Amino acid sequence: MVRRTSLFVLFATVLLTACEKEITVDLPDVPERLVVEGSIEPGLPPFVILTRTQGYFESADYSSLSSIYVRNAVVTVDNGSGPIPLDLLCTDALTDEQRALFAEITGLDPELLSNVDICVYTTANTALFGEVGRTYGLRIEAEGKVLTSVTTIPNPVPLDSVWFKLALQRPDDDSLGFAWARISDPDTMGNYYRWMARRISHDADGNVEDPTFISPLGTTFADKYVNGLTFDFNVIRGRQFYSDAPEDNNEEAGFFKVGDTIAVKFVSIGFNEHEFYTSYDENVGSGGDLFGTPVNARSNIEGGLGIWAGWGVYADTIVCQ
Repeated sequence: MVRRTSLFVLFATVLLTACEKEITVDLPDVPERLVVEGSIEPGLPPFVILTRTQGYFESADYSSLSSIYVRNAVVTVDNGSGPIPLDLLCTDALTDEQRALFAEITGLDPELLSNVDICVYTTANTALFGEVGRTYGLRIEAEGKVLTSVTTIPNPVPLDSVWFKLALQRPDDDSLGFAWARISDPDTMGNYYRWMARRISHDADGNVEDPTFISPLGTTFADKYVNGLTFDFNVIRGRQFYSDAPEDNNEEAGFFKVGDTIAVKFVSIGFNEHEFYTSYDENVGSGGDLFGTPVNARSNIEGGLGIWAGWGVYADTIVCQ
């Protein structure tokens, strides 16, 4: 038996060694482009983040991340009454309390905001706060380039009900489960949705469990196959990117649990916004594999990359019990 095992190991070693081949991948030089991440929803001002693309192998530490933000752009939004300029707001100028509120509103990771000076274009002019059914034109002039986009805030589609239900995937598990919702899709084809949620209950240290809303991968969908139907769907608990929280790295990962209070933001979006978010999820889901099949995010930005999205928001709360 020992001899047979030794021969097998020797054969496998020779086979694997013989299959080794040095592979050189020549990546083409791609011109630097500007990237937009912008949104507007009812009752809130627009938020626009403007960055530059980076090469695949370029450094991604905090100091290099600070350098990709574009701070000298002229950004305007037109809601039909003429363009209104947005102001530049950078997180280094904020207090800890303001930074926490900034994270909640924009959805940016609080840890990232504590380490990187992130700049956002926005306004306190209430004339530009979001309104359902209104169309918003975005124009950006930066570094000799002009970027434009248009989005509309759709009428929000309410959820009929939301609730928590045990997953029952393990014997005697009486605490872990998923968020559930019921929706009656309108009988007109062409509705697009995106689920977002955050736990607003507090942990043992008194901190809010999720500082921002999170949209788990795959929770952007269309009514192509469910037009006019009433149906139930369930959603896992999302996690912040690169989270090292214990519940994101043990058997609780992906689950809500008894005692959680979940704030739900169910967003109605347009076709172009749906195309961007679904392709973005596909891109993230590929894990950034250099040798995998590339998935390009389908942008709605003319002259650049990214997204300018109007969100029609329906809000609700789930108490997990």
